[in-house]
This record gives sequence, C-alpha cells and structure tokens, in this order.
Amino acid sequence: MKKLRTLLRRFWMLFFGQRERNDYAVQYAKFAWAFVFGRGTYIRQNWGELPPVKAQKHVAIFVHYDKQGRVHDYVLTYLQALRDAGRTIIFITNSPKFPDREREKLQEVCAQIFWRKNKGYDFGAYADGLKTLGDLSVFSSITLCNDSAYGPLFPLKDVYKKMNPDTSDVWGLTDSWDTAHHLQSYFLVFHNAALVHPAFQKRWQNYIHVPSKSWVIRKHEIGLAGELRKAGLRAQAVFPYRVLLGDFFDRMGDANVLDNKTLLTTHRNFLKRIYEHAEHGAPLNVTHFFWDRLIVKFRYPFIKKEILQGNPSTLPSLYLWENLINQHSDYDTAEIIRHLEFTMRGRFM
Repeated sequence: MKKLRTLLRRFWMLFFGQRERNDYAVQYAKFAWAFVFGRGTYIRQNWGELPPVKAQKHVAIFVHYDKQGRVHDYVLTYLQALRDAGRTIIFITNSPKFPDREREKLQEVCAQIFWRKNKGYDFGAYADGLKTLGDLSVFSSITLCNDSAYGPLFPLKDVYKKMNPDTSDVWGLTDSWDTAHHLQSYFLVFHNAALVHPAFQKRWQNYIHVPSKSWVIRKHEIGLAGELRKAGLRAQAVFPYRVLLGDFFDRMGDANVLDNKTLLTTHRNFLKRIYEHAEHGAPLNVTHFFWDRLIVKFRYPFIKKEILQGNPSTLPSLYLWENLINQHSDYDTAEIIRHLEFTMRGRFM
C-alpha cells in the first residue's frame, strides 16, 4: 500500500505539480478531498502538559521538520531564546521519524511536545497546536513560529517589545506584497484582541488540512492577514517592506550607481534587479534581498535557512555572512555551520 501511495504521488507531481500554483482547479480538487477527509488532527503522539493558564499567559507554538527527526543545536538555541522571552513552548515536529534521544533534548525547555504526520505543512501544525490549547481567549499572546531561520541573533524580548498590543493586534516580523500584502508566516504574534475574535477562532477551529502547498500559501500565509483585517483586526510588520526599500534608496540614491565600474559585475546586476523591481512595483523578498542590512541596521533577529542552503535569489557576497553576524551579534555561528555541514550537498558556502 505504501509503495502504491508513493507511486500515485509521483504520478500526480509529474503531471500536475508544476501547474498547481496557478491552476486553481488542481487546488480545489485537493480541497474537495480534504473537505471530507482532512478535518481531524494529525497528531501521532504527545508528551508533557501545559502548566495552569495563570502561569503561562504567553505561548509559542514552534514547528519543526527534519528528515531524520534530529533536533539540531540551532533549534535548541531558538527555543531557549523563546523561553528567555517569557514564552511557554509547545514543540510540534512534522518529521517522519522522532527518536527518543531527540525528544529528550527538548524536555527541559518545552512544556509540551507533539509528533504529527506532515499534513498541511507548517499551517497544518499551527492549527493542530492551537486546537490543543482549547479556549484561546485566556491567553495574552500566542506566537506561531518555525525552524526556517537561524537565530535569534539578538534577544527576542527586544522584538516582543516592539510588538505593542496597543498598536496592532497581529504582528509579523516582515511583510510581503507578493500576490497581496501579507505577513510572512515564519514568526507571527497574535495578541488577545485577535485571540478572542470570532473570525480568528473560527479560522482555526474549522481548519481543513489541504495537501497542497500552493493552497496553504494562497489561503493561509497570504490570506490570513487580509482576512483578519476585513474582520476589523489590525496587522503589521516590525520590519516593513516600505521602510527597508526606502532605506535602500536613501543609501544608493538614483540609478546612476549602476554606472559605477568599480563595482563587481555581480553587484551591479544585483542592484539593477532591485531598481527594476521597484520601478515596476514588483515585490521583493526582504529577508533575501536586504538580509545584511536587516541585521546591521535594524537588528533583525534571524537569517533565513534557505538563503545559506541554496541562495535562491543569487545574492552576491553571501560568503561574508559569518563575518557579518560575528561583527554585530553574539550568536554562535558554529551552530549554523554544523547544520549546513550536516544538511548541504554539493554546495560550499
């Protein structure tokens, strides 16, 4: 049966996988299947329990994935930073394996540990985690975060101070204008005004685990902030796109910098891409294109894993990442190096 499911999945991806992001018929076919079969929880096993609500008004749901179920050092550092910032941690792994020795690493820092099937990606795990909390209105804040970034490079308590509940009900670290304005979902904070709101509670209580990454991105990552805004809730980013783009032009000035022959060709081409995107109003991923400036000027607490593992945006001079972090942060970059050595194949960073 397992071999048959694997064969069917490969067949589906061969003919439909590349179409799925823009082919809504494929997405809705998966939704129809999930509408019938995808309403439950995919938690396999759990350990620990939350302390009384009065003792843990601020909760963080942390989602993890590793093919071997390993909990790497950088994950433990991230979790400890959440705890130092006053968060009670619910750890959820979507890994296909979860050895006891890995779970034992978590017991001192996490209140609850869940192992679940990898259904619905990070948002599916967020949904299952939120359902375990019961009445969400009793909490002061809930953080949804995952292991897609290394850090924090700076104390998270400094970031939480900027996420003022009087200013906004929902916070993200960064935002994006890709497709529609939204908060990037690797670190989201919901204050009590959002947690008590019927629109927020209904979204998670009725969550359907659709087995489509494109659906999850479109309906949840992109759709979440807009849906909550329509319900009257306020949502904003700590490090907004417009501020980072404005900072870029304050430093670079007009496009005459592209005629500077002292710059390497790769750097000129990179700057040209930013100017062209801005000229056409096309969005950029700030965690990629402004990764260094975020750290140096804004004390942004993370560097995304995908940048160092694959550099999908072909960022120039990325080999300087370790030196830059060491200059501006006390973070132990050896943890990043150990993870890259363990996971990367055929690429030197």
